[in-house]
Amino acid sequence: MNINIKKSFLNHFILLFVISGCSFNVIDYSNIKDKNFELSFSSDIPNELQTKIRTVFLRSDSAEDKYSDFIKISEFTIETYDIFSGKALRALEVEVKSSVLLSISINSKTKNKKLMSMKRYNANELNILAEKEMLDFIKEEIYKDFVNQILIEVNLIEM
Repeated sequence: MNINIKKSFLNHFILLFVISGCSFNVIDYSNIKDKNFELSFSSDIPNELQTKIRTVFLRSDSAEDKYSDFIKISEFTIETYDIFSGKALRALEVEVKSSVLLSISINSKTKNKKLMSMKRYNANELNILAEKEMLDFIKEEIYKDFVNQILIEVNLIEM
């Protein structure tokens, strides 16, 4: 019994040491609300994605402030790819890939990055209308994924 307590204590100590050693930290999004970003979208960015990004980055009192930081989003693409297998006449799965080009300028730092998101869903059990609804749902999930990736990139450039 004494040996099990020592092993448990040693395991906990090693786990805590590894977590603190790699400086594990939760990303804090509160500094996003303190800044005022100028957002620029190209014409190929969907309105739903623009709205989601604006709700996160624009403040309600931004009319009197000067823009100091700039986020430009362009070159949005979305593609679907049907995956067939065996003797099935319809696709077993559908893969949806999307990408967007992101340019962030904060103070004097500028970062350009291409963000990508890929989702798959099982299509062989869906009827045609359900498949369309599933595709719409997957697109919404991709938009949320892009917003989260942009938040992470903005926080990383500020570190």
